[in-house]
Amino acid sequence: MGATIEIRSLAKTFGVGTGAVHAFGPVDLTIHSGSFVSLLGPSGCGKSTLMLMIAGLLEASEGEVFFDEEKVAAPRTDIGIMFQDNTLVPWRTVEGNVALQLELRGLDPRAYAARIRDLLRSVRLEGFGGRHPYELSGGMQQRAAFCQALVHEPDTLLFDEPLGKLDAMTRESIRTDLQTLWMKQRPTVVFVTHSIEEAVQLSSTVCVVTPRPGRIGRTIDIDLPWPRDLEVKASPAFTHYVREIQGIFHDYGVL
Repeated sequence: MGATIEIRSLAKTFGVGTGAVHAFGPVDLTIHSGSFVSLLGPSGCGKSTLMLMIAGLLEASEGEVFFDEEKVAAPRTDIGIMFQDNTLVPWRTVEGNVALQLELRGLDPRAYAARIRDLLRSVRLEGFGGRHPYELSGGMQQRAAFCQALVHEPDTLLFDEPLGKLDAMTRESIRTDLQTLWMKQRPTVVFVTHSIEEAVQLSSTVCVVTPRPGRIGRTIDIDLPWPRDLEVKASPAFTHYVREIQGIFHDYGVL
């Protein structure tokens, strides 16, 4: 199980004086251990800013973040993080890119050789470990980046719109991979998205973020069975959640 994340009066302002832009907050939020929480909102509302502050990659203007009561004061090295644009380097093979995360943390990739193979197999990249990123499709590259985020066995995962540039079929396939992983291991997941259906399908809780300056306008627990396959997505309950959230964004003037 992953960490419990406590967000206390967190806010971010970029710039100073008359040129300052209040981008996010203040926000108070508890993300419970083992939960899958989506931050859902329109572009520019501060979702990614919040995720970077959670990771310790961006300093907050106000407030604090805690992982199991430990204050975030520097970039966290014990989490997995994945962005919309993958971080694969072109001169390394797929296996080499996955191993790079280990090397950056001072870990011996040889001790993780079996895990790397298992991860690649789990996302249907078996046999592609010796290929370079340019030899893979966009979806395959994102699967490799997924393995890269998981290889050091983090119990907390942060995703910043990792599926945003993929076609619909590939997105659905990788959602299934991510859902399977979460069901098996129950890490704490924070998932940034602007897709309502994606948030409802993947999440135990959806946090609806208001237009800038972003705040948590609504928190909605998603009470649907797992796994959330096509049958669940076709259910009246799934449609109810999607329409409820659409209504919230309509009230915000976004839809």
